[in-house]
Amino acid sequence: MNKVLLLLLVAGLVAGVFFIGSNLTGTRTLSPEDTEEPSAEQTLPEQDTEKTYEPETQATVSGELKSLDFKVDVTREGEDYTYRYRVQNPGTENENLRIDSVREDGAEMTIILRDSTDEGWVKDFSSDKWTYFTGIAFTQMWRTRSEQYLAYRVSAWNEMEGQTFTVDADGGTARVYNISVNKGISDSVFSR
Repeated sequence: MNKVLLLLLVAGLVAGVFFIGSNLTGTRTLSPEDTEEPSAEQTLPEQDTEKTYEPETQATVSGELKSLDFKVDVTREGEDYTYRYRVQNPGTENENLRIDSVREDGAEMTIILRDSTDEGWVKDFSSDKWTYFTGIAFTQMWRTRSEQYLAYRVSAWNEMEGQTFTVDADGGTARVYNISVNKGISDSVFSR
């Protein structure tokens, strides 16, 4: 009976994180080990921000895409958020996803989902502790988050690399930038 109560508690926590996270679609994402500023060589030229792109209607991922890393800035309900999406083996059975979010007040949330092992971790805006989940809690989180990054794709990812785009998003626009394709992402990024 205690295991059932624990499972219900974890499922409730994941549902709460999902509810909060789904309302905060544009957050700032930084990994603790990747906080350095880009060098002048890494700084990408800005595109004309006057043009806003529609996301591609086809939500497929090319088989040649091994990893993807990009940031998204969104203003929602008067608050600024930045997300950093890191995806390993997108569109495969071994896909791993990490979404780091930073709210304008500096609060951070991180979601790590490993489809390769059906497990995940979450650290909510209001906590410094990681919560591990698997089973039905993982399945529910995977369904809501696994293809979320595709909403920011306006052409093939490799064509987007090194550019900045403004994309129509739910209830507003999102700035997509620092796009890096197939640069390799360490496995440690997807575990806690």
